[in-house]
Amino acid sequence: MIKDSASFKRLLSSSVLLFNAFTWFYILRGVMRATLTDDTTILFFAAFDTMVILSGILGAFLSNRTKRIYILYSWIILGVAATLLTAFLNEAITLNLLTVTLFFGFAFGFGIPSGLAYFADSTVYENRGSAGGLLFMLSTLLSFVFFALFGENLFWTLVATTVWRAAGLITLISLRTGEIKADHKESTSFKSILSNRSFLLYIVPWLLFCLVDNVEKPYFIALARMSGAAGEAFIAQDEIIEPIIGLVFAVIGGFVADKIGRKKVVLYGFIALGITFAALSVAPTYQIPFWYITSAIDGISWGIFYVMFVLVLWGDVSPPSSIREKYFALGGIPFFFAELVGKLVYQSVSVSVPIQTIYAAFPIASFFLFLAVVPLMYAPETLPEKKLKEREMKQYLEKAKKVKDKYV
Repeated sequence: MIKDSASFKRLLSSSVLLFNAFTWFYILRGVMRATLTDDTTILFFAAFDTMVILSGILGAFLSNRTKRIYILYSWIILGVAATLLTAFLNEAITLNLLTVTLFFGFAFGFGIPSGLAYFADSTVYENRGSAGGLLFMLSTLLSFVFFALFGENLFWTLVATTVWRAAGLITLISLRTGEIKADHKESTSFKSILSNRSFLLYIVPWLLFCLVDNVEKPYFIALARMSGAAGEAFIAQDEIIEPIIGLVFAVIGGFVADKIGRKKVVLYGFIALGITFAALSVAPTYQIPFWYITSAIDGISWGIFYVMFVLVLWGDVSPPSSIREKYFALGGIPFFFAELVGKLVYQSVSVSVPIQTIYAAFPIASFFLFLAVVPLMYAPETLPEKKLKEREMKQYLEKAKKVKDKYV
């Protein structure tokens, strides 16, 4: 619900800012995956993920000491510089690649907590989920368009991405409002956040999901490849099917979370995924329909969880009167930490792994997904109870009116 033009302008400004950043991030991540294909890949992704985490913490730490607008300006300028550097880099030199990877990680991580905090400050409980779902879908779709137009030429992909990232600076200048500054807000320490019960009860399931998904994926791919041509066809189709399903349910999940609450949506996602892996653990290798069902539910879960745990929940649990950057900096750690762990697992699984080990991985994954439900059972609903009751009353009155119109 947007009450006035100033609120709409803040929502538009923060959404466009993140739309620009996410699209830029997805494109450069695609470039990394396309160019880093040898045995040193783990080194670069480890450097990138570590730098994102560290720079995010640095940016959040500085949010208590400087105006948010300065961090956002620096964030975009760093992104433009990192993309330009990548375009003119000598790919044959490992040190150059490592330097650019570190720079890219820093350029993204440094300002993302401030961008997400600005989005949280610009939204309210009633529209945060739906706005987040739409933002995630549009930014991902645009990255696909970029690759479709420029993907065959790495240089022009990076040039176009540089121009796109620079456009974020123009947007920030033209749309920014006084709310970006986050002045006159209460300072928050990392220690106080880690002692926040609501934060802990949500971040633990998020960490477990990220670890399970990244660790399980290599085993899932290995199982498919053991089935020959049918498995290889599935892997190729999965790279398209899962993201599409995720995009659709990111929007649906965000909308539903604004109606019935965040906790229910997240719980349903964990339970569905846990049951699916439990079923997969007892299915024989030739049961290809199980693979597609698992892929579809994984896509649904990622779409919902990405919106909830990246764009919504940390804004919900952080007090509106506080500087929210540190909540988002800590909330983003599980994603990048788990990706690093997943890369390490992938290298070991891709060499050779017995079929018994693969089947053992699925029930373990199911166990940890159900384990993640435990803290969620005790987690508070972050959508205010007053809002839920108002919606229930509104629905009741609408039904009563229909009954009255029917019989009167």
